[in-house]
Amino acid sequence: MDISQDYFSCYGLSRDYSLDLAGLRQVHRRLQQAHHPDRFVTGSDSEQRRAVQITAYLNQAYATLSKPLTRGLYLLQLQGMDPLAPTNTQMPMDFLLQQIELREALEDMSEAQDPEAKIDAMATKLQCQASLLEGDFEQAYGSSDFERAETAVRKLQFIVKLQQQLDALEGVLLD
Repeated sequence: MDISQDYFSCYGLSRDYSLDLAGLRQVHRRLQQAHHPDRFVTGSDSEQRRAVQITAYLNQAYATLSKPLTRGLYLLQLQGMDPLAPTNTQMPMDFLLQQIELREALEDMSEAQDPEAKIDAMATKLQCQASLLEGDFEQAYGSSDFERAETAVRKLQFIVKLQQQLDALEGVLLD
């Protein structure tokens, strides 16, 4: 296995945002079984090191491709872009205002009469926004509008972070 190839090539996939996650999981399992370090216990030190390198590469590739945000970021990186560069801070004002409102709503949830209902409502809203942004990214990337794709993936990063914070809050409030 050539661990210098891009993650899509490793799994025999085209460089597309949309992919069959079940198929990816299946190929990943097959490759993991073929290259797992346990299969090389009796091999030379070089073979054992190589198996560990391949396994680490496969794990990183799978983790990257299996999530919409990291897959989008990776696709843009393959285009020579760095969407998360510290100097890349421009975002549409309406989106930033919406994020402030969502963060304030998140902070107020612990004091709500029915926090579970508020959490469910926000989770649904965030999932809807994530789906729209994923669709926007896919369309923009597919038409080689990489600037629009970059904006979509950067917005998606905000939404994913809010989803993670909501999940953490749910764990605290509902335990």
